[in-house]
Amino acid sequence: MDDKLASISWLTLLNGTPTPLALLSGAGEVLACNPAWEQRVGPAGQLLERVHEGDRGELSARIEAARAAAGSVSAAARLVDVRGNIVPLQWTLWRADDTGLWAAVKPDREAWETQARILVDVFRTMDAVIWWCDRPGTLHVSDGNGLAHLGIKPGQLVGMKMLDLYGADSQVLDLCKRVLAGESIRMDTVNEGVHWIVHYAPRRGDDGEIEGVQVFGINLADDVTLAAQAELLRTCIDSMPIVIRAFDKAGTCVVAQGGALAQLAPTERNEMGKHVLAVCGDTEEVRAAFQQALSGVIANIEQIRHDRIWRTRFVPQKDVLGVITGVGAISEDVSQQRHVEQQLREQLRLTQDQQESIARLSSPIIEVWQDVLIVPLIGAVDADRAAMVMESLLATVVERQASFAILDLTGIDSVDTTTAQHLIKIINGLTLLGCRGVVTGIRPPVAQTMVGLGFDLSQVCTLRSLKEALRWCMSRTRRG
Repeated sequence: MDDKLASISWLTLLNGTPTPLALLSGAGEVLACNPAWEQRVGPAGQLLERVHEGDRGELSARIEAARAAAGSVSAAARLVDVRGNIVPLQWTLWRADDTGLWAAVKPDREAWETQARILVDVFRTMDAVIWWCDRPGTLHVSDGNGLAHLGIKPGQLVGMKMLDLYGADSQVLDLCKRVLAGESIRMDTVNEGVHWIVHYAPRRGDDGEIEGVQVFGINLADDVTLAAQAELLRTCIDSMPIVIRAFDKAGTCVVAQGGALAQLAPTERNEMGKHVLAVCGDTEEVRAAFQQALSGVIANIEQIRHDRIWRTRFVPQKDVLGVITGVGAISEDVSQQRHVEQQLREQLRLTQDQQESIARLSSPIIEVWQDVLIVPLIGAVDADRAAMVMESLLATVVERQASFAILDLTGIDSVDTTTAQHLIKIINGLTLLGCRGVVTGIRPPVAQTMVGLGFDLSQVCTLRSLKEALRWCMSRTRRG
């Protein structure tokens, strides 16, 4: 029996098995192989050159181990075929003689099944369609959630002819003819209001020959809606007096959009690819704001560029994981706004001056007799007006060395707690300067209010009229 086994030719062994089988040299070169090996792995030659570079070291080590092993050695290594596809394979190696090795391969079913399960699970969650037909045009696969847009159930069209489905003059059959000739095609199409991106590609057998057409289509309705929203947003930005820019972490401008770009010189409008310092100004303020945004903090600056006042907000840009990838900058021309604010400030200052002038006119200080001043008060006496009256009156008393100051309340119809307190303060201020304060013209409603508020005016000289006040002051002056 052993003699018969020994007499069996290695060619008989190679040609007699359907398993991909090859005879290797000690260095891993394919010396001879059967047709199944050529179809699966390739012709004779250096084996490791066809193995994926990530698996060459492992397979080389397993070949060396097989030369010294008493039995077979197994290995898993990926093959890169002539079309560039990566094919997972299981390898079995054993000694043929002192220098040679036998090698057999078979598909790595577990790897294929894992990949297939992943692809199927992902595909089932997508709004997509997949189908393939053979060269005569018979459908073998028709699946995907996207078929619902066409009113078709998965698998419903399997076994039907493409000619019957679309007709001899349809664009789909023309595309299939081009694919069967070896062309891969990508196209956009709208069917029943649904926007599709469709990929047509040749389906090849193990021998590399085209045996049919395989098609994958995905519904981009959501992407189209997003694109429409982005276009609307871009149109709005272009109509607004702002500039929106985006810079990467190195400071290079990757986005520049906005209506305010028209205010720049033609040579300065093309900001793409320029550095942030060239776009926003090479100043320490810009540098600090950009670095602050890179650290995750929003920064605001205001600067004068090209005779315009620009307010820029630097905002950190983050990816979906929250990692800062760059800086966004929103610039607004606030020249007109600042001009209006300046006008408003000037108008407010003018109004305040006018109010002070009116207040002085409504409370004039009149010297009616030697050492006697009269201040007629008309209208409400608030804190600001009381302070102004006190300041002017005390200064005039000192300037003219007045001995008496008459506060005439004839023009005041009502008082409150605040008004009464202001009057008391004015009288006390006059007393500190050695000037006697006299209050005249208190009307009955005012008197009732002051009594009701509990103010004690017993220490204040009050007279009925301005005439009596003048007579009183003159008599005091003669006595002096």
